[in-house]
Amino acid sequence: MSVMSTNRYLGLSLSVLLGVAWLPEAGAQMPAQSACHNAAAPRTAIYFVNGVTTTRDEARLNGGKLELQFLHKLPTMAPAVQAMCHLFFLNINPTSGAVKDFLEAGQQRLGLTSTTFWQGLEGAGLATSGVIAQVLQRSVNNADQIDQETIQRHASAYREQIASPSCRRVLIVPHSQGNLYSNASYDEVYGQVEKPPLGALKIVGVATPADAVQGGGLYRTSSTDVLISGIRLVLSGTLPANTHWGISPLLVSPAYSGGHSFIGYLTAEPSRTQILTDMESSLIALASVNPC
Repeated sequence: MSVMSTNRYLGLSLSVLLGVAWLPEAGAQMPAQSACHNAAAPRTAIYFVNGVTTTRDEARLNGGKLELQFLHKLPTMAPAVQAMCHLFFLNINPTSGAVKDFLEAGQQRLGLTSTTFWQGLEGAGLATSGVIAQVLQRSVNNADQIDQETIQRHASAYREQIASPSCRRVLIVPHSQGNLYSNASYDEVYGQVEKPPLGALKIVGVATPADAVQGGGLYRTSSTDVLISGIRLVLSGTLPANTHWGISPLLVSPAYSGGHSFIGYLTAEPSRTQILTDMESSLIALASVNPC
């Protein structure tokens, strides 16, 4: 997508930036995992971490979509992955609306103040001047604070899963701003004096505004993702697009957030298959690690 096209899409409305989730397919059944009937089978904890402007209910729907898609694919995955019992969890990244979330994302990435971040967006033509003006007129003190409490909470959950008696390998699948929290949580886990085994925690990012995936993790960002394409114009170090959504009505549907929604990533091809393949590859690597 060209810069001109990106700017035109981003100028449509703020609603295009909102991550709205749709319900999973009606009547869908979760396939049983035979490995979970074996008490001796290794366990993995798969966490979904939500992105910007996602309510708790929407995050649950997104996490349910991830679990459903993964379990349907599981019978065709590598034997090492099928031999593990996979448990699904949700780590909430609390939201206070689009304004606070995007300000915080800018602060996390480059230490930008909210004013600098939004002025950069305005200079690149990524939002209407009216929206920018409204943001700059607000009090920004609270919005400039990174949520360290959330990072600590996420990291604590991962450490508990890896440690005895759970002894579970952990795979994190974050969406959007959730990638920033997941990177920070990874650093927190391995920044402790007593570190878990290297490789016991993996990340597969989706629609990431970050410039790296900690632990050498994998990621998928679509070239048709209007939001991340816009962020990349301002923050040039943002990881490049490496997937896309094929020709689909999803691309012009406001409910799919300008190609940014997690549900869309797990519905459109080839992004859906590539994300599941990245999860499989990461789980194969995790299978070789004894967490405790």
